[in-house]
Amino acid sequence: MADAIELRGLTRWYGSRRGVLDLDVAVQEGEVFGFLGPNGAGKTTTIRMLLGLIRPSAGTATIWGLDCWRDAPALHRRLAHLGSDPGYLGEMTARQTLDYLGAMRGIARGAWRPLAERLELDPDLPVRKLSRGNRQKVGVVQAFMGSEPLLVMDEPSTGLDPLMQREFLALVAEARAAGRTVFLSSHNLTEVERSCDRVGIIREGRLVKVATVAALVGDHTRAVNLVLGRPAENGAFDLPGVTVLSSTGQDVHLMVRGDVNPLLGRLARLDVRDVAISTPDVEDLFFRYYDGSVAGSEGRALADARAAAAAAEPREEVSR
Repeated sequence: MADAIELRGLTRWYGSRRGVLDLDVAVQEGEVFGFLGPNGAGKTTTIRMLLGLIRPSAGTATIWGLDCWRDAPALHRRLAHLGSDPGYLGEMTARQTLDYLGAMRGIARGAWRPLAERLELDPDLPVRKLSRGNRQKVGVVQAFMGSEPLLVMDEPSTGLDPLMQREFLALVAEARAAGRTVFLSSHNLTEVERSCDRVGIIREGRLVKVATVAALVGDHTRAVNLVLGRPAENGAFDLPGVTVLSSTGQDVHLMVRGDVNPLLGRLARLDVRDVAISTPDVEDLFFRYYDGSVAGSEGRALADARAAAAAAEPREEVSR
């Protein structure tokens, strides 16, 4: 597929203060790309350069081959944007605000109604009287109510309650199904895991990893706890990437790093009565990347797997 967004050596300095450094990434058409990092990592700076609001200090940012700074007016007609803290004219109602924003984009009056109903947004209240979550709903509605092929969103679900976050994820899935491209910055790790095809993790202004969510999880360690009908033969678990943490005959606790298929093939030949596989989630992976421990994480992974195995061990009751 063609690339919708391409960043090459993208750098931004604010005087002597770091914004982002040497970002290289391409976002394909029709994919949902998650830009993951804590506050201050450089997510908003990157989005402002994509929107042509600030100019790179070095490198390039392009959308469909057009320069985000030089060709910003043309690009703005092909994208919809939702900022992290949208501000609106407080005396206008949500209805008036959405009709006004829609008119500037050539969207028919009232086109926002189905989305407002899905998000349970009261359109007749002045924006100044809306709660933080309801103001965010206005932003989500205005972002999705058009048909622009690119959505650029910065912390879009901030302030939404869990039910509305779920509805937001449904809107993202529908946008992907319609062939739209979504660039989504977030520090909501569950949101990224559930909605994104690929994730870029940014740490102190630098990209430290770009991969699919499945690949991020697959490259890391799993804890596998087995209950066997009869003890396995010696060497049964001598497989690449597999470490036996403990074995008491029928109860076996393993650490598996990387591909689990060799282990699954071996289990098919054993008398397995129960199996539990604990996989890392995006939150765990994010903290490993962000604290800089991934490069030397084998020891930590082993410790995590040992802790999981210990938690699975039966505990003796203490009589009082």
